[in-house]
Amino acid sequence: MTLCPVCNAQLEELRECRRCKTDLGQIMDIRAEAIVHKEKAIAAFEQSRFHDMFFHARRSFNLYSSIEAAKLFACAAVMINRFDLGYSLWKKLKQKQH
Repeated sequence: MTLCPVCNAQLEELRECRRCKTDLGQIMDIRAEAIVHKEKAIAAFEQSRFHDMFFHARRSFNLYSSIEAAKLFACAAVMINRFDLGYSLWKKLKQKQH
């Protein structure tokens, strides 16, 4: 996160915005948890544990809905034969790109 979601001030990795004094700690904690789940999903993929990959990719996507998280989640859905979910995520990604 580079900008404060409240006042758009540049952030310096502090848990409080220097300008508006908004507590950003919870947002930073949620993003950190999303990164942990993303890494666990990738590790599960490398070990061919696709249901674990799906669980962690979904959790990562729900915590922080980035394009990267959506791609990982769609891939995990396809790996466990949830083609409907994979396709709907893929369609949403295509719409965001245009």
